[in-house]
Amino acid sequence: MEEKKVTHEGNIAPHKLCMLVTVVQKGKGTFFADYIKTFDANLQIAIVGTGTAELNLVEFLGLKNKRRSIIFSIVREEKVDTIMEALQERFHTVNNDTGISFAVPLSSVIGKLSYGFLSNDKRMVEKNG
Repeated sequence: MEEKKVTHEGNIAPHKLCMLVTVVQKGKGTFFADYIKTFDANLQIAIVGTGTAELNLVEFLGLKNKRRSIIFSIVREEKVDTIMEALQERFHTVNNDTGISFAVPLSSVIGKLSYGFLSNDKRMVEKNG
């Protein structure tokens, strides 16, 4: 019996996506969310979190408190390095060097319209909408 070779070439998305997680001082979340949005992040969720560090460590590091704004953004993989460099500069100038950001690749997104929205690919959304 002959094996059929399955190709997924037509199903591969043109832009790989990542979830960017950014943690900043509480009260700076809106500023950083707006800044990340300038890099074509169509979906962002911001929440308030509480750190788990001991109070004496928080005081030693000169941090005001344990409360943080956490921003989850969906961005294109090819923009991650640019965004991280820009955030590092903003952390230094705006946030007194007290921010952290990291990216996690997304392995799948269900639906062509959802993918088009998340990747900020207006052509995909306009064709179907």
